[in-house]
Formats: sequence, C-alpha cells, structure tokens
Amino acid sequence: MVRTLFVFLILVPYFLVAQQVLHPVDAPGAVSFVINNFGSGVDGSFKGLKGEIRFDPNKLTESTMNVTVDAVTIETGINMRNRHLRGEKYFFVDKFPVISILGTQVKFTGKPDTYTMTARVTIKGISKTFPLTFTAKPQKNGFFFEGSFTLNRRDFNIGSGSISLADVVTVRLKVLAQQ
Repeated sequence: MVRTLFVFLILVPYFLVAQQVLHPVDAPGAVSFVINNFGSGVDGSFKGLKGEIRFDPNKLTESTMNVTVDAVTIETGINMRNRHLRGEKYFFVDKFPVISILGTQVKFTGKPDTYTMTARVTIKGISKTFPLTFTAKPQKNGFFFEGSFTLNRRDFNIGSGSISLADVVTVRLKVLAQQ
C-alpha cells in the first residue's frame, strides 16, 4: 500500500505538468523575419506575442499552437519604413491588427527534439498553410521552441511586384513558452 501511494505521488505531478497549457513569452526577437531588399537582407520583428501552446512529446496528436502577434509592432530599425509597412499597401494594421499562426498535426521527425507541424498563417485576413519544422527543448516550466518557414508576401497581398523587394520572406520563431 505504501509503495503504491509512493508511485502515485511521484507520477501525478508528471501527468499534471504534461497537460498544462503553455503561454509564449513575448521576448525581443521571438518572432522575426528577413527579406531581401536591393539584394541585402532586411531584418524585422514583431512584438505582442500571445496565445496558447499545448505540447507534450509523448502525446503529439494532442499538441497544438495558437498564437498571435500585433502587426502594428513591426520593427525594422527604420521608423519611416515601419510606418510605411503598417499602411494599407502592406500590413494594413488599422484593419488587420493581428497576425496569427495555428499549428496542428505535430509529428516527430526522428531527429532528437525535432518535430514538424502544419501551420496555418493568417495575415490581412488571408490564410495559407505551411510545413513548419521546429525543435522543442525542455526548459523550467515549459519548452523553448525554435523553427522557421518561408512564405511569399504577395500571397497575403503584402506590397506589390517589385524589382528591389523580394517576394520570399523567411519567418523565424524563437519562443520560450511557460506555464
């Protein structure tokens, strides 16, 4: 009886933690991007990261990610460019204030701590689905997730055709998520 109680007391906290909802920490660089402009990479980032991440490496079918960033927080290091990107031709933040990512169908890749998911990205009311490969490293009270994917900005009506600005954007995620 004592042994059964001991095993129960040891295992219950593990199962409770495994089912916890994690919340992303809105840290600098958590959601960033790079795009070529006149042949040089232009870095940018977003703030206002919030949402829920359910991740258990032992129950991947129950794992999901539903997060958003505030489009108005776009930061490229040049205020005039930031204001331009917030306008109707690009992110139109007055009408579309958030960018969202909904991740489902998480699968183990076979590499340590590495997974893939189907990520539905919504920008300016347009949703597209992308494969997202990421790593998940256990941290105190959560996980550190890191991954990237590419998208075509014109698929989301961000800007128009340009000989100086590339169409392909690489989005990078470096997210600490905790209980």
